[in-house]
Amino acid sequence: MVPGSTRNPSDYGPVDVDDVGGSVPIHVLHVDDDPARVRLSETFLDEHIDDVKVSTDTDPSEALERLDDIDVDCIVSDFDMGAMDGLEFLESVRERRPDLPFILFTGKGSEDIASEAISAGVSEYLQKGGGPEKYALLANRIDNVVSQYRAEQAAERYQERVNTVYERVTDAFFALDADWRFTFVNEHGRELLDREKGELLGKNVWEEFPAALNSQFEDEYREAMVTQEATTFEAYYPPLDTLFEVHAYPSEEGLSVFFRDATDENRIRRELHREKELLERVLETSPVGIVVGDSEGELVQANQRALDLLGLTEEEVKNRTYDSSEWQLTDENGSPIPDEDYPFTDVFERGVSKSDVRVGYDGPDGEWTLLSVSAAPIHSADGDLERVVFSVEDVTEMRERQQELEAENERLEEFARTVAHELRNPLDIAGVRVDLERRERDTEHLEEAAVALGRMEDIIADLLALAEQGKVVDDPEPVPLERAFENAWSTAGTGATYELADDLPTVLADESRLRELFENLIGNAVTHAGEDATVRLLPTGDGFAVEDDGPGIPASERERIFETGFSTAEGGSGFGLSIVERIAEAHDWTVDATEADDGGARFEVGGVEFVEE
Repeated sequence: MVPGSTRNPSDYGPVDVDDVGGSVPIHVLHVDDDPARVRLSETFLDEHIDDVKVSTDTDPSEALERLDDIDVDCIVSDFDMGAMDGLEFLESVRERRPDLPFILFTGKGSEDIASEAISAGVSEYLQKGGGPEKYALLANRIDNVVSQYRAEQAAERYQERVNTVYERVTDAFFALDADWRFTFVNEHGRELLDREKGELLGKNVWEEFPAALNSQFEDEYREAMVTQEATTFEAYYPPLDTLFEVHAYPSEEGLSVFFRDATDENRIRRELHREKELLERVLETSPVGIVVGDSEGELVQANQRALDLLGLTEEEVKNRTYDSSEWQLTDENGSPIPDEDYPFTDVFERGVSKSDVRVGYDGPDGEWTLLSVSAAPIHSADGDLERVVFSVEDVTEMRERQQELEAENERLEEFARTVAHELRNPLDIAGVRVDLERRERDTEHLEEAAVALGRMEDIIADLLALAEQGKVVDDPEPVPLERAFENAWSTAGTGATYELADDLPTVLADESRLRELFENLIGNAVTHAGEDATVRLLPTGDGFAVEDDGPGIPASERERIFETGFSTAEGGSGFGLSIVERIAEAHDWTVDATEADDGGARFEVGGVEFVEE
């Protein structure tokens, strides 16, 4: 096993029987220049070794060639063999098979030869002679060296398989022996430790990484070895500027350490923690009530504002589902909402958002309030519903103010219509009288009176338009800007010319009132720039602009031109641009007076919602 590993050999698959000997025959190659000697060897070895295969050769050079083609477990060689002695033969064998057991079995014995043989790396040195007992001893030596050789080979093969496993694990890994020396480091481990292959093997961990001394690394590792209990921890190692997540597993032989770089992960955790704290602060300080439901519709969280609006405790909210009958919801007019019309079912069943849903709520105090509720689903990366977030606002007073404002507007409109009616009757009579008188005699005074009466009629018409155009646009429709402008031009363009940009969008608007807006801007351009003016309609980033090539608007007057009754043109009513502003506000748009590139007047309308085509 890898020193320090707590894994069993069976964790890495079965061990082949030939790894540890088993019933595989021992294959011996006996080389001796005496043919009778090798025949004798073959006979006695077969007698003393249960399962043996003996190959023989009388020429060392031929034996070397055979060695490339056959798989042997041990070589038995004579020393004095003519052109090549036993030690020269051993040297050639070692070039091919460095670890193969080699027994020098020779009749020429001396201390010098024995010493030289041992220095050359023979596995055993044995002299011939002594009868059959000598072959029994040779058989015993063969059995011993082959058993050791096979055990070492099996251990190496097993170690290679274990190392392959540790090289393939996704975590970095190293093993330490009982003396804190590295016995294995996988590739990922070398990368994280910034070391080359083989650089750490056999080295002491505290000497190679001195900054780990007197740190959490040393404390955890030594404690694990003393207690023989696994440990898991995170610690920062300054020289590598890395936060490591470590899992260390002790054994009597040493320590197995799996580790990984947790620096980025820790940074993400800190950021997520900060984000969570921020969201919690936002949730608690929000002026809007926030309620969170899980994927099953159970309510799991509510901020204090929501609890105040609902008149419930957090526990009471958490004991309900979003569609619980305990809510006692109604529509805006106070009528109960049927189960099949429950407004937020689609959010949970189809994952669609709901915005500004007006529902009445009978609270536990008996008071009815009108709530504006919006709901948005939150999905996982796989698209599964995880949460639904509700925002809740009390719009009771807003609705009351809106109703009061609508009633006031209705009264003003009715008043304007009444005044216009009452004024138009005498004006009409006066106009007829002036016209009749001018048939008899046309004087300068009668002409001026006719002009004044006509201006009064224009003022009355503008007042009525001003009163009507301020109504909020509740149901806008897609309107091509080009169409609305050209329709307006047919009414107000007179002798001037106009230019339309090529990329004019379609907008959401009330078409009749958008046309009225264009008519007034065109009329303003003609009035101030003249009959030969050129009027242009251009798109902007969030709306459109109408400009002319006239003298423009002085900067000192740009903020006043939208005031009711303000006009710089002789005979102007001063209502045209006020009507433009009222129409823009009714659409929730903005309108500003600026200067065109050529110095003319430019009116920019912003906040417009475009329609995708």
